[in-house]
Amino acid sequence: MNQKFLNLKTVLFLAFMLGTTGSWAMDADDEDDAAKDAPAATQDADAKPDVAAKPDQAAAPPGHAYTHAAKSAAKPNAAAMAKAATDPSAIMTQWGMFGWTENSSDNKNIANTFLFQPVLPLSKSNLLRPALPIVTTGGPDGVTGIGDLFLMDLQLVPKGKSTWGFGAGMTLPTATDKTLGHEKWQAGPAIVYLYKGVPKNLLGFLAYQQWSFAGKSDRDKVSEFTLQLVFTHHTSWGYFGWTDIANTYDWNTHHSTISLGPRIGKVFMAKHPLNVAITPYYKINNKGRDNVWGIKIQATLITPELFRH
Repeated sequence: MNQKFLNLKTVLFLAFMLGTTGSWAMDADDEDDAAKDAPAATQDADAKPDVAAKPDQAAAPPGHAYTHAAKSAAKPNAAAMAKAATDPSAIMTQWGMFGWTENSSDNKNIANTFLFQPVLPLSKSNLLRPALPIVTTGGPDGVTGIGDLFLMDLQLVPKGKSTWGFGAGMTLPTATDKTLGHEKWQAGPAIVYLYKGVPKNLLGFLAYQQWSFAGKSDRDKVSEFTLQLVFTHHTSWGYFGWTDIANTYDWNTHHSTISLGPRIGKVFMAKHPLNVAITPYYKINNKGRDNVWGIKIQATLITPELFRH
């Protein structure tokens, strides 16, 4: 790899980290402001000793179904935890494990994927979402190995009944076999929007664009748009909604994939709650490629006490 590509990778990586650490700085400023207000609050408490704080009345900041601040003040109930577990903007540590199997669109053989995708709060308004797949391809020449590592950093901005998130995504060519990844460094912007004004419902989308900027010269350049629709309805027994399988469009080959299917799940309360869901889905591919049937299973361990801010 030549020096120009190496320098470009370095610059982009530093920019990615700068955006991440910038959120810490913003929260540090908030804490400084809170500290400045602390003496006045203490004086008020001294003047009115009969007024006591009630932790069970603490509320989460607007726009978030759940935050570490609320967790530290009161133990969340099952309904609040279920809403947070299905909310991409919830400031809550989660350890997502996903597995899906489908018939390959190229050779009609079964392909299996395991995806490890934690959600790591870096501050009170910033989330890091890494994703690392382990893939087994179908056919007589099938291989098993690690795919490309994807990182997404989002800075969240609650606005009334909505939450916006802005950030960046970056793909590292960590695949152990050339058939399991692009062998390209990729990066681009990311955005999320969620509307929470309808009781028991969550509506929105998560989208990001990736361009390749370095990597093996004999591999095709990457320019791909990804869109994930968000619709979840909560009930007394759990939740259901639209599939979280992403829709994609390749700007170079003009290949598109549209994912259809329901998602049904439930959060089981325990010391560490567990979010379990199942998603049967159907992928519609264009350009003469075979459509794909599949099923996806999710088991996400929730540990709100970790990475608390």
